Amino acid sequence: MDRVPAHRMLLRACALGVAAVVESAVTLPAYACVRVVAGRSRARRLVYRRLTRRVQALGPTFVKFAQIAGSRRDMLPPDLCDELSRLHDRVRPVSRRQAERAWRRAYGRPVPPFLARLDPGPMAGGSIACVYRGVLPDGRVVALKLKRPGIDRVMRADLALIRRLARGAERLSRLRGMPVADLVGYVSEAILGQLDFQREAANIVTLRENLARVPDVDIPALHPELSRPTCLVFDYIPDLDAGTPQALPDAVRARLASAVLAAAHKMMFVDGFVHCDLHPGNVYVLPRGRAVILDAGYSVRLPEDVRKLIGEFFTCLALGDGRRCGEIMLASMADAPDAGRPGHAPGRAGEAFVADIAALVERSAGPGRAFDMASFGNGVFEVQSAHRLYAAADFAFPVMSLMILESTVRGLWPGVDFQQVGSSAGC
Repeated sequence: MDRVPAHRMLLRACALGVAAVVESAVTLPAYACVRVVAGRSRARRLVYRRLTRRVQALGPTFVKFAQIAGSRRDMLPPDLCDELSRLHDRVRPVSRRQAERAWRRAYGRPVPPFLARLDPGPMAGGSIACVYRGVLPDGRVVALKLKRPGIDRVMRADLALIRRLARGAERLSRLRGMPVADLVGYVSEAILGQLDFQREAANIVTLRENLARVPDVDIPALHPELSRPTCLVFDYIPDLDAGTPQALPDAVRARLASAVLAAAHKMMFVDGFVHCDLHPGNVYVLPRGRAVILDAGYSVRLPEDVRKLIGEFFTCLALGDGRRCGEIMLASMADAPDAGRPGHAPGRAGEAFVADIAALVERSAGPGRAFDMASFGNGVFEVQSAHRLYAAADFAFPVMSLMILESTVRGLWPGVDFQQVGSSAGC
């Protein structure tokens, strides 16, 4: 990460401190009242809801960080993760003045020169960019993903501050043993990767090549000759509507849900290049019976050993081999013991962890069982927290992405068997 001037971090820290004081003055009395009237659980929900709203007010860095960090249910309370999951695609779009500034930075003028027409307002607004609709002189319609002006400077300062706070947090007794710096470092790198549009352009090309033979799945084509470092130009995909699945026949919905799982399987277990942000705002189905995957900014290439471990984990999960699942998870811990590697066995603490994972798999997965990734994942996180063992980020985040994907896929077809995602994934 580029060095951020100390005065910029200090100013940002002061602003955050003021926001924290104001939020505490409102939330703490409300928490106390709700706890007395409705109990501790409802009071915690109130705090998490208020925290999520405050994250939105703090700006796009914290929104993006919360979106990604909220998938770590092993390290954050499940109710908080539920609230943070609401942050996807709920970011205020840029103003016209800001957009004009961004267009001038990208193309030197207020409207890209290759367009015959540009819609004045964005179709969608995200943490890092807004998407506009334009028409080429030959009548073809394109989508333009325009980076927010000044976003790099703001996000880099915020991330530098968050990383410094994380190093301090690891010294707290309640967080001892939890890989906070590992989590923050991984999320920071993921966010910085999304700021790099040239990297995203390469990700799109890779995903299109990797998924070209997966039936019924499309990724919009990039126009590299029209794109710039702060603006990506894609084929425009009409009819992107979250309500489309409900209008399709059941057989089509089931087929498309399976197609998205097939795409995830190829990314995770075959290619080792994974789109880690497959929430409903990035996965759509079209009335003509095709699935569309968007926005490859948060994509990671798995180390080969991690790809093999994840593949073996899901194969053993489908077979109901809980003990081996536990050994694989133990091998993936941030301070990985030798268990799970050939020729090594877990110690007493590791054995207890493996036994608890094995019992969870026996209850939740295997042939003939109705597998629910979210419930299973929550069970895994409870076991990890109880034993104070936490998976390293390069293993945990791709697996967490599958939990996000399951929610998305069940929105397409509730009856999908999510164990399909790991079929034929063995090492």
